[in-house]
Amino acid sequence: MSLLTEELWEVNFLLPQKRITKDTFLEIFPFFQKGSPEAVNDILSTAMYEALPANTMMQLEGQPCDSLGLMLSGVKRIYKASESGREITLYEVGPGETCILNASCILSNIVCPVNAVSVTDVAMLSLPAKDFRELVAKYEEMRSFVFVAISQNFASIIELIEEVAFRKMDERLSDYLVEKSEHGKVPATHQKIADDLGTAREVVSRLLKDFERKGILRLSRNLIELINL
Repeated sequence: MSLLTEELWEVNFLLPQKRITKDTFLEIFPFFQKGSPEAVNDILSTAMYEALPANTMMQLEGQPCDSLGLMLSGVKRIYKASESGREITLYEVGPGETCILNASCILSNIVCPVNAVSVTDVAMLSLPAKDFRELVAKYEEMRSFVFVAISQNFASIIELIEEVAFRKMDERLSDYLVEKSEHGKVPATHQKIADDLGTAREVVSRLLKDFERKGILRLSRNLIELINL
């Protein structure tokens, strides 16, 4: 058992095991509502409920993928890290979703090429790799669920590559702030924004200060208030 697996086991060992009803599962994963009841029964009978606090490392690059997480609540971030420590967010996984690179690694029997960390407290159903492969082979709806997820997330990764390669950072930052804002506020550190955009914290801080001078936004500790963006 790897160190990361041991840490996750210790976190979950102290939690009471929880059973997810079929109705709850179908509400969170509506994709399976038109599928066979046997597929959902097999998922629920083989998967283990896991709950993890925010900022928990869930997967390390280079480790084998021994299970697939079906997200029930919360958000986890999938990212790449350079040798210098710079990070770039590839995508986030929320309720009703799964990590496509996690699924791809299990089906291809290769080690994980990315890192995963919980952004918030998360709850998920963890399917052992062997059982996941059997479910994919047995049920058309499981295959469709995985392939649709791969198609959707692959498009977002291509969009990210295009943004990094061809768009100016101030434009990307502006769009990011609009997308992440709630009621005109973005609760995030400069480092978090830099990680999501794949740039240095100093670059983000400089651009935000420039935006503030122009009256576009107001900066405070771990909070950005949009004024005229």
